[in-house]
Amino acid sequence: MMKIEFYIPESQTIPTQLRVKVDDSIDVYYEHLPNEFGWEFNFFKWQGVTLEMAEAITDKIVSKMISQSYDHGAQWREIGVREVENDEYAVKIKVFFRVRDAG
Repeated sequence: MMKIEFYIPESQTIPTQLRVKVDDSIDVYYEHLPNEFGWEFNFFKWQGVTLEMAEAITDKIVSKMISQSYDHGAQWREIGVREVENDEYAVKIKVFFRVRDAG
């Protein structure tokens, strides 16, 4: 089971991105995409994160986002294919959503 907790870093007074800590060791930075209904999740390889780990963590966070959207009546649905960037320093995963059609 993965432990995911929201936190505010001590070194920044005004955070520019949202973030969660996974299992007390992996920092996940994420932000809303500016021109689309979606989020980008950023993982750092120097923390030992592999592509497979990043995908599993993203799955867990997205599941929580979708579940919480039901609590607020919006009922998000993930759409399309996730965009993944995997380079020598980081893994970035973009996830896209739509609000469920009424009716």
